[in-house]
Amino acid sequence: MAKGRERGRETRQQRRTRELAAAQAVRPPAACDVCVVGGGAAGLAAAITAAEAGASTVVLERDLECGRSILATGNGRCNFSNANLSPAAYNQPDFVGAVCGPLFLDGVLDFFRDCGLVWAVEEGRLYPASFQAASVRNVLLARARKAGVVEACGRAVTAVSAQVNGGVAGFRVTFEGEAPELCGTLAARRVVWATGGGTSDALAGLGLSMVPTQPVLCPLACDSVDGLPLARLDGRRAHAALTLLRNGLPLACERGEVLFRPYGVSGIAVFNLSRVAKPGDALVVDLLPQTGEDDLAQVLSHGTPLDGAVDPAIAQVLLDAARARGDASPAALSRAVKHVTLTVRGLADTNHAQVTRGGLAVEGFSPRTLQSKVAPGLFAAGEALDVDGACGGFNLSWAWASGMVAGAAAAR
Repeated sequence: MAKGRERGRETRQQRRTRELAAAQAVRPPAACDVCVVGGGAAGLAAAITAAEAGASTVVLERDLECGRSILATGNGRCNFSNANLSPAAYNQPDFVGAVCGPLFLDGVLDFFRDCGLVWAVEEGRLYPASFQAASVRNVLLARARKAGVVEACGRAVTAVSAQVNGGVAGFRVTFEGEAPELCGTLAARRVVWATGGGTSDALAGLGLSMVPTQPVLCPLACDSVDGLPLARLDGRRAHAALTLLRNGLPLACERGEVLFRPYGVSGIAVFNLSRVAKPGDALVVDLLPQTGEDDLAQVLSHGTPLDGAVDPAIAQVLLDAARARGDASPAALSRAVKHVTLTVRGLADTNHAQVTRGGLAVEGFSPRTLQSKVAPGLFAAGEALDVDGACGGFNLSWAWASGMVAGAAAAR
């Protein structure tokens, strides 16, 4: 018998059975003031804000629990915001600036202060003091339940249609799940669409403009210009400076950890460049950004081995490549360290991309309320809109801030 079972721990199937039973036990009302579709970061922020404003609020979440997506953020530590929040970090800076206002960070921190979260700052990134994503999720769920939010989980929304009930305009929301108790409809005066990235046919009848979706914040598939065998570098990491060039001109720069993979490169700095990189771009990796090329050549000319400057495994690959080219001089090795040049083929490992670009076109929503201009009473928040930001807490910050704006306006 497995040790976990001997100790009485739940198996994965037992946990799922328990969660399914809990979801089936929830009976959402036939009608509510605000229906939030999606129980992730933006959805919980919207639901809390709407409920605390006095609106009867129901969250319809397709997973068997709300907030599960939060648990996977920041490698399980939940980098929930950034001390340097700025609209410039997003693909829609003007829209984000208009939605979040000049006190973007203050609004996010006030929200979490009211949740009772204690946080720590690490190189500008904000984490719960426990460095556990579960802490963020737990305070959000506790606040939502205290506010009276109904969490109707295990229910995937299949259609949202406009209707009039008793002379009051609203929506009919249809949902379904894997058991009869998880299928049904409810009438909502307002709907907040906070389903995360991707598109949905559920909104097809409302006339909304959509931007095609694509993954961003993911690794880059690359080829080595100098014939470096990337497979030999698999798993090696370096703190580097990266420059993305298009037609020979610098397009974007990042600093941070780079992870070499057989197909190319990964790491946070690479993820940020993936937001703008296109096939054919050149990516130049400086493995020793704190040292100038001439200074490194001077050090190497004294007989210092290359593996005294960079990761020994990387140094050996660079040295072998230099010898194969017939020039292993200090100047050539220094240039090899400072100019690892790759050609971008495209995005890689997109199934694990951190964010999806695209979705509901921001032009169709009021930045003051995040209400649709063509479907009054429908609001949107978070990644459901065509807004994405850099790594480092920017995307979660947008989720919290836009959720609060949408939730408050929907409650009004």
